[in-house]
Amino acid sequence: MWYFRKHTVVSVPGLIVLALTLSFGIAFFAYIGVANKRSRLVKRNEFLYMWEAFIGTTLGLQALFVVSAYRASNRYLYWTLGWILYGIVMCALALCVVGGYGATKDAGAAIWAVLWAVPAVAISVYAAKARRGYAVDRVMGIPEFRPRLSDSRGSVLCMVALDTAFPWTTWLIGVFFALLVAIQALALANDHRLYKQPGRLVPVQTNGGEDWYDMHVWCAGYDAETQKSNRPVFVLLPDFGMPSTSMQGLMQGFADAGHPACIVDRPGYGWSEPGYWMQDPRDVVQSINQALDKYPVANPLILVGWGEGGVWSQLYMQAADATRVIGMVLLDTYPNLEILQTFALNRTTTLQNLRQFRSLGASRTDPVPVVNFDRPLERSVSRMFSDWRAVSPLALHRARNAEWPGFQPQTSLGMHKSRFRDNLHYQAKYFEYGGSGARLYQSLLDYVSPSIDSVLVYHHWPLRWPALPATAGSAFTSSLTRRQASAPVVTAVTSNIPVILIASSAQFNSDCSAHKISDSEECTKWQAFAWFYYRQQIEYQQTLSQNAALLACVGEVEEDKTECDVDFVWRRPEWLAKVVVKQLFSQTSGTESSSSES
Repeated sequence: MWYFRKHTVVSVPGLIVLALTLSFGIAFFAYIGVANKRSRLVKRNEFLYMWEAFIGTTLGLQALFVVSAYRASNRYLYWTLGWILYGIVMCALALCVVGGYGATKDAGAAIWAVLWAVPAVAISVYAAKARRGYAVDRVMGIPEFRPRLSDSRGSVLCMVALDTAFPWTTWLIGVFFALLVAIQALALANDHRLYKQPGRLVPVQTNGGEDWYDMHVWCAGYDAETQKSNRPVFVLLPDFGMPSTSMQGLMQGFADAGHPACIVDRPGYGWSEPGYWMQDPRDVVQSINQALDKYPVANPLILVGWGEGGVWSQLYMQAADATRVIGMVLLDTYPNLEILQTFALNRTTTLQNLRQFRSLGASRTDPVPVVNFDRPLERSVSRMFSDWRAVSPLALHRARNAEWPGFQPQTSLGMHKSRFRDNLHYQAKYFEYGGSGARLYQSLLDYVSPSIDSVLVYHHWPLRWPALPATAGSAFTSSLTRRQASAPVVTAVTSNIPVILIASSAQFNSDCSAHKISDSEECTKWQAFAWFYYRQQIEYQQTLSQNAALLACVGEVEEDKTECDVDFVWRRPEWLAKVVVKQLFSQTSGTESSSSES
């Protein structure tokens, strides 16, 4: 029995395991390539399948090792009990992954995990056979390890070292990654069980109508009666990296005040599918418009943009449908914070890159090109999002974004956190960032008129944005308050729809002690930032619309009796909803265009 190998890889079970291992290996490298491929529709985070294929490849190699060592003429399978237990553990982890992703209806992930069972079972079965065979050999007095005469001493030592080191190394690798994937699968299944998807998924077209994906629309206070009326609907667009749950309190605040409101999740955030990669910002706002049409929301719209969501609101007015928008609210919105801060610090070498944006001259039908403002910084940020996107299926990101003190409504805090812990959140940030945090800002530049550009040049302002279109709101008769007719601040501004700019006074406060800044250099930086933050809001007020108001959130807020800070959108939504409704629906003609709320 020692003169030839039997039950080696060259057998039916061995060939099956070999074919499956090659399939896992090919899939592993294929998913790496697919995950980084552009110009395609994305439905999932392909790095999940990559990790599953990696684990499958590891299991396959281990199974080949066990099968080939079983009853080989010159090898001995050490740690047979360990191999048996390892195979059982990996089968159990495979069942966890299948159950977890089966509950979340990710059939692809569940199928890959099912395939883990084949090599895992082979490992346990052949290790058990070897253990039983070795026990019989010992009874019969046959040596456990007996090299052939043709084997050199070096090859024997190498084989012994491999038979000892390979199991422990690969056991740690296999269990570590399979355990992480299983933890994420079970956690997602638990989130899916606890937090049902609100709102509705609406199919929208992209890539010139060739592809479809689902976009999430979530409304409150919007019913059949509202659809038949001409009542305006607030449409909320969250900040960069924020799901719809971050503005749920504000949406509910509008609904409680008697005004219907809806939130739209941009691609990949909340419950929306990732969409087309690379993302063209103009295509995204057109998809938002489609989603509202198909929900359907046919009423006049009041766009409410928080942070970067305010820039998306401006782009919607230019590239989607301005005729249905009768009002706009911008909450702590800046065209591009990176450029604004660079200008505040007078970094002249970096500011020279602004010429790239101003001289693009691209057609509005062409994709927005990737132009870097600060290449090293943007590469670093993009790499960070890419790395977190890759490890999201391993549950390593679940501890991030865990603190939300004062989040409202508290009953939805768990659901809000769950949206940061899925496999798509960091992919959505990576896609939206697009290799350069300025792509959204670039998209607006094609719509800047020469007259607005001249005004901003005269004001020595580095950033550009278009005034709201004169056709804004023309499809509806607006019920919003119009201010007392007066000469426009900037004659180039032709739109007269109400625009409310609300910012935290903490952004404008140059007192370093109030921000707990003790370092003199950092204090100088903050004072420069505070001044330019304030100036940006003034420039917005003068150039977006003739009917604009600037409000500063100052002092204690009635909702929680604490100082107003930059977190007022998700921490004080009821107060914010009352302020916005008061400004848009309860103003008397002649109201000051700049005031403060406390």
